[in-house]
Amino acid sequence: MSIDSPRRGYRQRTPQLQKLMHQVGISSLRELARSTKTSTHTINKLRSGNLNSIRWESIVKISDTFQISIDEFTSIFGDCDPRSPDRSVEILQQEYQQLQQQFQQQRETLQAEFQFQSLQTLESFLTYFPTAKQAAIDNPDFPASKIFPLVGSIDRLIHSWGVTVIGAVGSQVNYDPRWYQLIEGAANPDELVTVRYVGYRQGEKLIFRAKAGA
Repeated sequence: MSIDSPRRGYRQRTPQLQKLMHQVGISSLRELARSTKTSTHTINKLRSGNLNSIRWESIVKISDTFQISIDEFTSIFGDCDPRSPDRSVEILQQEYQQLQQQFQQQRETLQAEFQFQSLQTLESFLTYFPTAKQAAIDNPDFPASKIFPLVGSIDRLIHSWGVTVIGAVGSQVNYDPRWYQLIEGAANPDELVTVRYVGYRQGEKLIFRAKAGA
């Protein structure tokens, strides 16, 4: 049977549903199902006022499409039979809290994995740089070249994130305001400038511009 075809048991909330659809320019129940990315079964539950059995995500999608609040949505499509107390709002709140907890747990897990992988990549730097730093403090003649290998782990880390360096210190490049910031002198686009400090970008997304002088 077509989702648009009325049948007994699916008329309880159909007039209210059609009114809201008209307000947002949706002409059919099939179009409503497509635009809200919900199933026809869910729409039929809504038509019958069986709100308690509809998932929270679907309710949020449909109420957003109708541009009404969750409270207004539940007051329209909730169970109005005085013999059966309406617990739809309570159930929705419980589902919402459960989703919040799940999202928070996922976020904490992803953050922990990200931090762990980053620290693994920086292992050599974190292990040896404090010692090299202290040696440089204690001995002014400590050769800086001994520190260079330690920063290689940082280069590997940003490379694994798809980050590339803009410019090279001391190099001359054609000035492009998208990627270079002048910190001394003046230059027009495509004129040669000298890179003082490198910049970084991730694909076509600028992280921060390289600094150059004319």
